[in-house]
Amino acid sequence: MKATEANRQRAFDFVKALKPIGGTAIEEALRKALELRPSPVTQTRLSEDRADRIVRATDRPYVVIFLTDGQPTVGVTDEKQILSSVKRAGGHTRVFCFGIGTDVNTHLLDSITDATRAFSQYVLPDEDIELKVSSFFTKIKEPVLAHPALRFGGDIRASRVYPSPLPDLFRGEQLIVVGRYSGDGRAAVTIEGTVNGVVKKFTDEVEFPARDTEHDFIPRLWATRRIGFLLDEIRLHGENRELRDEVTDLARRYGIVTPYTAYLIVEDESRRNVPVPMRSLQTFDADREGREAMGRAWSGLKDEKSGGPAVYGARGSLALRLAPNAPVALEAGRREAAQSVAAAKPAPGETTARVVQYAQQQRFVHGRAFFQNGSQWIDSHVQAMPNARRVQVKFNSQEYFDLLARHPHALPWFAVGCNVQLALDNTVYEVTE
Repeated sequence: MKATEANRQRAFDFVKALKPIGGTAIEEALRKALELRPSPVTQTRLSEDRADRIVRATDRPYVVIFLTDGQPTVGVTDEKQILSSVKRAGGHTRVFCFGIGTDVNTHLLDSITDATRAFSQYVLPDEDIELKVSSFFTKIKEPVLAHPALRFGGDIRASRVYPSPLPDLFRGEQLIVVGRYSGDGRAAVTIEGTVNGVVKKFTDEVEFPARDTEHDFIPRLWATRRIGFLLDEIRLHGENRELRDEVTDLARRYGIVTPYTAYLIVEDESRRNVPVPMRSLQTFDADREGREAMGRAWSGLKDEKSGGPAVYGARGSLALRLAPNAPVALEAGRREAAQSVAAAKPAPGETTARVVQYAQQQRFVHGRAFFQNGSQWIDSHVQAMPNARRVQVKFNSQEYFDLLARHPHALPWFAVGCNVQLALDNTVYEVTE
């Protein structure tokens, strides 16, 4: 309705008349909001050399902001039915969900946003809902590219691209897309979307190198988002060996360590009977109380739909999935996991602090992850070479400097510390003080 004074007063009167009666009619609320969307209309305008598709306002994204502090208890309560009715709304509908408190069904809210190219936010009891919603509205009020799609020309084939599908782009925002590719050479990259209802294309020629080791932050950013995607798959669709193993492998290889992934690394290496001196997180491995606390938090992430562990798990995986860079996302992931440890079964504060500390005992240097165990740093590549020749080298000795001279590309790795296990040329060098 138009925002006339009379209509505004009617809206205020309507809100004042609302009475809280304890029920949560999620399906009815969503259905009524989705039914308000006009039918899409398109027309074609022909020019001399091309046909431009003009999309009227009714074919632009239709945005619903859904706020809830509970689970469906009135009317249709089946998750699948609610999700099915949202999917029927069509591809141009965006349903942004705000879960308030911890008594919300994170699986339902995240499934709704995934189906509509939107995202969820969870507002904890000690957070300001007004600040969250107003900052969100400020972001989405000026869209500049709707329904964006990314295509590659030539022999380039892209896979595991994140975010996927691409979200709408808004004013003042940048969209960082990461993925893996096969093929090499120059190729056209095309971004297509709608601007003010008109279909637009932006094409650029890009060089795809066969090999590039200069920008090692890019693979780590990709791995961060990939882990966030995999954790969401585990949360929403159930855990299996393949998903768990890939999360563990990526976390160890790229140093994507939060309390969740640290727990998976420890469990994986214990299951495989990796020799203790070669394990990544030996202190965590020996902390029975810490492992049990983190095990409860992991169970909450993958098995529970609502409650503290479920909400903290959803927030943590979202931070990884939308990571602007790896360090910022890891810090957010550690913070959410720490709250999950405390919520799963209130653990002593020192236990939670220890679990978070274990996740910080790593560094990512020049494309490799190193894990700290006491005074020693262990290269994550060492585990893959159990039968490799081992050579001990004294730090600061002539032999040490000879080794650096033979491997100048490894200088950043040797600079990690005075006690390092480093894999080079089918050999594990043990540098000691």
